[in-house]
Amino acid sequence: MKRQHLFARSFWAVIGLLAVIVIGLSVLAAMRDHPVVARIIPPAPREIPQSRIEAMIRDAGEAAYQAQAARLDQLLAAAYAPVYAGIPSYAEFHYSVLGEYTELGSAALGQMGDAMESRLFPDLAAGLGKVADDLDAGFLASFTARLDQQIQTELQGAGAGIALGDVTRSIQQDAINRVAITAPVAVAMTVAAKPAIKAVAATMAKKMATKVASKAAAKGAVKATGIGGGAATGAAVCSPGGPIASVICGAGAAAVIWFGADAAIVNIDEYFNRDDFETELHGMIDQNHAEVKARLLAMLNEKRVATEDFTFSQAASGD
Repeated sequence: MKRQHLFARSFWAVIGLLAVIVIGLSVLAAMRDHPVVARIIPPAPREIPQSRIEAMIRDAGEAAYQAQAARLDQLLAAAYAPVYAGIPSYAEFHYSVLGEYTELGSAALGQMGDAMESRLFPDLAAGLGKVADDLDAGFLASFTARLDQQIQTELQGAGAGIALGDVTRSIQQDAINRVAITAPVAVAMTVAAKPAIKAVAATMAKKMATKVASKAAAKGAVKATGIGGGAATGAAVCSPGGPIASVICGAGAAAVIWFGADAAIVNIDEYFNRDDFETELHGMIDQNHAEVKARLLAMLNEKRVATEDFTFSQAASGD
């Protein structure tokens, strides 16, 4: 009888202990965020449907375009700053006797455009190249960030701990690689920058050549009066020195009178017209600035449109 009692007690004690352990494990499992099975067998990776991932790519292209278009004014301002800063020094050169004859000679030889380019736009081509490089890098960075953001949002909506499927990941990386090499702004701007600068320099040179020629003609009439009186005075001063001295003295007097008249006329011209001259130069550079901006926006848009045409040999599958 005693042995039966001991058996019963030990039997039910073990049963009770096992029951407590099972119940305890069940409570712990229920308190966890994820079931035990989920921790042992991870959820299947998420493959985003191809139509959805292609829509994400188009959206990322539009976002990248908008982000770089918003930066463009600031980038161009830095590129054109040396050009605008060079206007006063060019005006200083223009309103000098040396500058006047240099411009007149350049106009006569058909080299006015090259002269304008070297004085006002020496570093603009390099500056525009840097702008294009910045736009390409910025477009790629914006595209990559936007596409990744959309994919992460999609994964979070599918449940915690869901990984991106291999096919979708391959499409994502393929799209990023294509953006990096498709319709590069830097290549297009390298081709377009120098002709654009030469075009504006040629336009400015044409106007400048007309101004220089008309001023030279107008000064001729003014000089005639002054030189006539100067010649009489010079002859009286130089005559006591003999023939050779008279030649040398006469040549010197002519140069002094000629260039003295030039200096006086240039100073008067500068006093009355320099502000208008600088404003006119500023306006022509503004026009070139606007044309270059429009061209860069068109190049960026080509990159954006290219993202809409991306096609993929493998389609992602999924719900």
